[in-house]
Amino acid sequence: MHYAGNDERLHHLDEMGIDVQLVCPPPPQCYYTIPLDIAVPATKMLNDGIAEFVAKYPDRYVALGGVPMQDGQEAAKELERCMKELKFKGVEVLTSVGSKELSDPAFAPFWKKAEDLGALVLLHPNGFTQGERFTQYYFNNVIGNPLETTMALHYLIFDGVLERHPNLKIFAVHGGGYLGAYSGRIDHAWGARSDSHGSLPKPPTHYLKKIYFDTVVFTPIQLEALVKTFGVDHVVLGTDYPFDMADFDPVEHVVSAGFDASTTAAICGGNAKRILGL
Repeated sequence: MHYAGNDERLHHLDEMGIDVQLVCPPPPQCYYTIPLDIAVPATKMLNDGIAEFVAKYPDRYVALGGVPMQDGQEAAKELERCMKELKFKGVEVLTSVGSKELSDPAFAPFWKKAEDLGALVLLHPNGFTQGERFTQYYFNNVIGNPLETTMALHYLIFDGVLERHPNLKIFAVHGGGYLGAYSGRIDHAWGARSDSHGSLPKPPTHYLKKIYFDTVVFTPIQLEALVKTFGVDHVVLGTDYPFDMADFDPVEHVVSAGFDASTTAAICGGNAKRILGL
């Protein structure tokens, strides 16, 4: 895969009509599978490198960092450093940590710190964790990535993370996976079955509607459905740049959905400015 240099990257952003890009760690640089005594300094090096990169063009880039999610306390500490020292807008986390879901009690310190600091937490999959059937045709990305995000959102909702932390700012990429297109099923299950109801006092979509979603869904009809389902204020322009699954004409994608001018303006920039405090 070709990775653009900084000047070429800015040229690409100009071609796409992107004024400011949110820079995040690529998933392989979220070091969740190595010992904590290595992961902590490695993650700090990653974040320091991101800070150095965005500082070169502060009018074009803002940043999310990484955290060592093997340990909820260490993740909270690095999140605080990202926000207070490096002046990032939040962090990216993968959709699971080894065999643990993001809703595992081990990560409670991280979620509390994220809510307290008003940090944006971007959820990004790294393929599906049980992808044996997805080995051909790039299915581990094509099918697996949206499925992994769908799983993560289900656990954050049904295990009560969003009930306990109502002010969390969670951003689910790729349009939130498959849940955004089929959210009525979780409310039905919550009402029909005690094992799906759990201890949630409100229907699952009450919490789902707190999530922010990007526009990388590739068809205008799916983008329109996201806006109708979750509200124009919860949909943010996305690119997935510089990867091969990127939308390289993201503004036209929004325009082609036929929204009115105020909706288009909100999705293409206004929402991001508000969420990120720009």
